[in-house]
Amino acid sequence: MKYIVGVDIGGTFTDCVAMDEEGKVTLGKAPSTPADFALGAIHAVRDAARNLDLRNEEELLACTSLFIHACTIGDNTLITRSGAKAGLITTKGFADSILMARGRTTEGLTEAEAFHASAQMKPEPIVPRSLIEEVSERVDYKGSTVIRLDTAEAEEAFHRLVARGVESIAVCFLWSMANDSHERALADLLRGKHPSVFLTLSSEVAPFVGEYERTATTVFNAAIGPRISGYLDRLQRMLKDKGLGQEPLVMQAYGGVLGIRATCKNAVGTIESGPASGVVGSRFMGEMIGMPNILATDMGGTTSKVSVIHDGIIEKHYKPVILQYQIFSTKIWVESIGAGGGSIAWIDPETGLLKVGPEGAGARPGPVCYGLGGIHPTVTDADLILGYLNENYFLGGRMELHKEKAVRALEEGIAGSLGMTVVEAASGIYKIANSHMSDLIRRATVERGYDPREFTLFAFGGAGPVHAGRYAADLGVKQVVIPHTASVHGATGLVSSDVVYEYGKSGRFLVPADAKSIQSNFAMLAKRVVEDLRAAGFKEENTRIMRSMDMRYRYQVHELNVSFASGLSEITEKDMEEMYARFDELYEQSYGRGSGYREAGKEITNLRVTAVGMLEKPNIKKFPLVKKAPDHALKGEREVYFEERENYLTTRVYDSERMIPGTELSGPAVIETPVTTIVINPEDRAAVDEYRNVRIAITQ
Repeated sequence: MKYIVGVDIGGTFTDCVAMDEEGKVTLGKAPSTPADFALGAIHAVRDAARNLDLRNEEELLACTSLFIHACTIGDNTLITRSGAKAGLITTKGFADSILMARGRTTEGLTEAEAFHASAQMKPEPIVPRSLIEEVSERVDYKGSTVIRLDTAEAEEAFHRLVARGVESIAVCFLWSMANDSHERALADLLRGKHPSVFLTLSSEVAPFVGEYERTATTVFNAAIGPRISGYLDRLQRMLKDKGLGQEPLVMQAYGGVLGIRATCKNAVGTIESGPASGVVGSRFMGEMIGMPNILATDMGGTTSKVSVIHDGIIEKHYKPVILQYQIFSTKIWVESIGAGGGSIAWIDPETGLLKVGPEGAGARPGPVCYGLGGIHPTVTDADLILGYLNENYFLGGRMELHKEKAVRALEEGIAGSLGMTVVEAASGIYKIANSHMSDLIRRATVERGYDPREFTLFAFGGAGPVHAGRYAADLGVKQVVIPHTASVHGATGLVSSDVVYEYGKSGRFLVPADAKSIQSNFAMLAKRVVEDLRAAGFKEENTRIMRSMDMRYRYQVHELNVSFASGLSEITEKDMEEMYARFDELYEQSYGRGSGYREAGKEITNLRVTAVGMLEKPNIKKFPLVKKAPDHALKGEREVYFEERENYLTTRVYDSERMIPGTELSGPAVIETPVTTIVINPEDRAAVDEYRNVRIAITQ
């Protein structure tokens, strides 16, 4: 038997999905290991092997035809400022560009933070001024050489940085996106003399107009590149030693996967790649069950995230803000907050109000009920007190929860100070967590021109299925889908991914643009991605190439990406006219009817090509539907608190493993799976579909 294996590292747990040739899905889960995340990955594979009745992870890896991985190494490296000591070489006179950051002080701040002057500070520099060197060179905006690169001066600058202990160097010349010859010449010089120094060129990782954003992207890559490379090399060796015969593929933030070498070169593409796999998995499942409009919500142990899939298309962001820096790195559009099962409940000392998050308990010590030394009550502790979680069946019974510790912590830390009972405090925490989620989804939908009532809500992550019924009801959503692999849904998305290369270039074209010129520029980008796909072993019949343009109204700075029809090979004037009209429609959808300033005219700022090498998709097993009462899956009953009744109700508890497709039940009910718990609220109804997903019909 051959398997496709996906491993997704989260802040609290590492998830694994192993799918066999018949489409059977087997799950694995293990605590993340921040000291060395590779160990957590191996432990999750070991758990999946045990659930397959295999002897160990070596036996599973020896039978693995495809191993796909998503990691948080890049994110953690930036957040903890533990990246490589990086230097920057740039054009003479422009050393301070990244430090000035266009004068922006509110980029990446929440609305509340932006109104406080004390919070309006520029981010801590990724590269300090002492590690920035200037060299003489100049290319103009047309790509013509004005001042040739002074190689002797450049080599001296490089030696000064090495003497200061840098491990990695970013090279960002002013107009390298128009002519990269100076960056390439410097790279050839430096790699020949100091091959151990990690080198990043702006013309390779961010070939777009925007001096500050391009520099920030290059510096980010220089900071995390050595750490990503070291981790992936170590993981690959460990997997190979344990029997894996194929090169692992790594998830990118834009929703595709790449090999180890390509990932190490463009390490910035892994930042926030973890959420991407869950969104890809949601679209894959949505296609299978006929749901093109999806709100993909991921509520895990540390954070909550939401992404929008509209008409089967995943929305992307081309200039995301990371740690208050705006960078050029395509990623799936995801809105996130620090709210999850591990979010700590606390009392605001100024207002005396109950708050939840954004600080979390992490993997260790974790919530108080884990019994690992946690002292601050969390959302998970509240969920346990309210009866949603089974203290004897957490992680399928492999981890015991300590309810009495949760009660004591909540009573001492929250309830006593607020003059509440423990149950009232736990209910308050539950409501606040749900409000955080519904507010997050409103920002992702209502504030961006979408009506959440027109979408199906997919809820995954360890905590999502516990809370989804309530935050969906708050939004007026009629149906919730809990994927069979809900707690490890990100890993499921990995095994349904494709190899994806993305390239782009800046170019200012006034509308109406010459179709032949646009076609010529696209042809250069397409040639590059086709070569990459061929080098990766893909034949033409297994590839797909898509083209898109960034457009804006003239005299504005905000751009929108507009895609050509799929499969288009030659661009005509008619195609261009359709793109202009599509931009107008998209603009008004995003910003409101009548918001487009059409009289100003339009311009095209960037051209993008996406090349997809289609991997064989997992054939998830489909079961026949058998209408049957849920009694055969009944485990027992327990008292569960429901806020709409403001009381505990005697609630039936069901074993998901014994619920066959077609099973229907009415709330109140709890469905326990080996990796998560699904709460069905009173008046709601649930059914198990042909793929063993649980679909909940929400009654308002």
